[in-house]
Amino acid sequence: MTMTINVKDRFADQVMAFLKTLPKDAVEVESSRPWYADEVKRRVEEYKSGKMETYPLDQDFWDSMDKRIDEMDSH
Repeated sequence: MTMTINVKDRFADQVMAFLKTLPKDAVEVESSRPWYADEVKRRVEEYKSGKMETYPLDQDFWDSMDKRIDEMDSH
C-alpha cells in the first residue's frame, strides 16, 4: 500500500522517531523537506552554540544603504 502523510514541521522529529520503532522493512520514507530547511536548522544551531562568527553593522552601513535607496528612487 502507498500512502502520503503530511506532517507539520513541529512534529516531524516525533513522527520520525515513531517510524524508527517499526520494523526496518515496514516503511519507506521519502523526505520532501526542502534541502534549505536542513541548512537553516544547522545554521541556527551553529549560531546558538556560539560557534558562528558574527559582526555588528554600524550606523554608517545603514546610512550608506539609505543613500543608495534614495539614489535608486530618484531615477
